[in-house]
Amino acid sequence: MIRTPPLFPSIHVRRLWQVRYSAFMLCFLCLPAVGQNEIDIQKECTDSRPHKRVVNTISLKRNSIFDEDAKDSIALHTWANALHTVTKPMIIRDRLTFDEGDEVTKEDIVEAEAILRAQRFLANAEIRTFNHCYDNTVDVSVETYDNWSLIPTFSFSRSGGDNNVLIGVREDNLLGLGIRTTARYTKDEQRSGYQVAFSSIVPWVRHANVSLRLEDNEDGEVYGVVFDKPFYHLNTQYSYFVRANHILREDDIFQNNATRNSYRLDAQELTAAYGWSLTSGNVLTKRLTVGMTYDKSAFTLTPQSPSQNPSLVPESRDFLYPWISFEYAERDITVMKDVYLINQPEDINLGIRFISRLGVEIDNENDGLGLHSHIDTRKGIALNNNQLLMLQASFDAITNAGVKDFIRFDSSAEYFYRRSTLIGFYARANATFSSGQFLDRPIVIDDSSGVRGFPNQYQHGDHRISASAEVRFYTNYSIYQLFEVGFAVFADAGRAFDGEQARLNEDTSLLSSIGVGARFFSNKASNAGVIHVDIAKPIASSENINAWEWSVQLKRSF
Repeated sequence: MIRTPPLFPSIHVRRLWQVRYSAFMLCFLCLPAVGQNEIDIQKECTDSRPHKRVVNTISLKRNSIFDEDAKDSIALHTWANALHTVTKPMIIRDRLTFDEGDEVTKEDIVEAEAILRAQRFLANAEIRTFNHCYDNTVDVSVETYDNWSLIPTFSFSRSGGDNNVLIGVREDNLLGLGIRTTARYTKDEQRSGYQVAFSSIVPWVRHANVSLRLEDNEDGEVYGVVFDKPFYHLNTQYSYFVRANHILREDDIFQNNATRNSYRLDAQELTAAYGWSLTSGNVLTKRLTVGMTYDKSAFTLTPQSPSQNPSLVPESRDFLYPWISFEYAERDITVMKDVYLINQPEDINLGIRFISRLGVEIDNENDGLGLHSHIDTRKGIALNNNQLLMLQASFDAITNAGVKDFIRFDSSAEYFYRRSTLIGFYARANATFSSGQFLDRPIVIDDSSGVRGFPNQYQHGDHRISASAEVRFYTNYSIYQLFEVGFAVFADAGRAFDGEQARLNEDTSLLSSIGVGARFFSNKASNAGVIHVDIAKPIASSENINAWEWSVQLKRSF
């Protein structure tokens, strides 16, 4: 069922089967000399025909970035349209979930529209259908709106006395072919270096992608390649992927606004998998995937590490295990706006998604069965016309597999309440509980994990709780079709506690901060994120915490 709460208004109302009865039209249809496809018909068939319809034709209308006829159009918009290559028809057709001759339902059309909108190089997509009652077919019209895809990337933030800088350029739609390329320079507390990345569709395999990642840092290198044909939509019958990664670098662990220890990581990972659909219907599917994973990570202390305590070195891991995964997924897509972005259609799936995976360690020196377990579930709930609740929980465990047993549980809840067209409220709560957590993946409280203004990995522990509350202001103001503007007032709180690492925390109390920020979202660029300009005041007694912190960052949501 498609629900569009009025305070999360839909950009357009997708009525796929509209009623247009007209005495003139009925008479016109009776003329045998006139073909059905020569007129624009959106007509609900009143007889008892099947729910599915066969796609007769697909027509494409591809729009450039800016509307040059808009009243706020300026010369910049004309130049941008002239410099931009509109997405090629073959790319739009590859990203569609159906072809001519396929059977589709109303839900299939809604999902196809959502998948198109999820492409970085598209700002929006609209799919309309024109029904033929006499032969149970449908003509489909697809209209897309491009994003500006050549993006200079810049991020600067200062936290705990350390500067983090990112400078680069990214092209998300090279020559209109959906090819994504990235080149950038980064410098943060851990390293500086250069990264390049490339990803593209695979023309000879429908809905498949290939990607390559290369990094040359001052402390090592990273190589990665992925070939992926995913479960692209609800009724995809099979999937497969191959992924290989090599990492050689030095990593730092921070605590109390200082480098605690440094280690060298030498890691290789190779995974291959094949999946198929067990059952699929109009709103749900069940899938099974089998795969094999090789995952090896070796750790050694670096000579320059502030601490040479061997107990702070992560335990090396050498895993080889086949695994099997079961997925249950529901499709219940609702079009909203002003949820994670600003003034942009957002396709929120309220259906349940449940994934479980179990692997058995092959090269196991321990007695008994070594297991790799993973469970993930998520669900969206529209409480009423102006409230939304998003829930997620996950469980991971590695037991009797040659390393100390590891168990971790994560949960999160996000609450959205739109008070009016101007004001919205947001709240979130997160909790993590673990045993045997790997030292190279510490559970921490800092700026990026939910308490803004605190240094990187400031507080450690086996467990973590954090929460945030925000008042959000939506201005409905656009800067020359370039940026949608919003503001926020926020308060954060969180604590990492228990375990050996927590004993080293200089501040074991509940950490908190307050602040204000401006939000800028471009619905004409393929950033896939919101620019945050924040000023935060950490509330802490430690002398290692600055009184105020400010940052400019690109984040995934408001």
